[in-house]
Amino acid sequence: MLGSLKDVFVERAMRVVSDPRLTKVASDPRVMNAAMKAISLGGAVKSEMSKATRLAAGVFGLATEEELVALRTTIQTLEDTVATLEAQAAARRP
Repeated sequence: MLGSLKDVFVERAMRVVSDPRLTKVASDPRVMNAAMKAISLGGAVKSEMSKATRLAAGVFGLATEEELVALRTTIQTLEDTVATLEAQAAARRP
């Protein structure tokens, strides 16, 4: 079922891509510039949404994903340090 659906999709995509009208439009510099602007706009929107999310998290006192990752890393480092110190202390006891 999925294999035949994939085959139909690939066949139609190849037909569209090989259409000379599409090639003509895609080779137009204005279309390429518009496409590049659209792609860069997507990145700018994502960046601004990330900034807004961090700001909102700060306003509401919530931790961001980056802060949680940093906290988990710090906790793991501290746990490793405690385990090392406990092992050293146990080795020193008679």
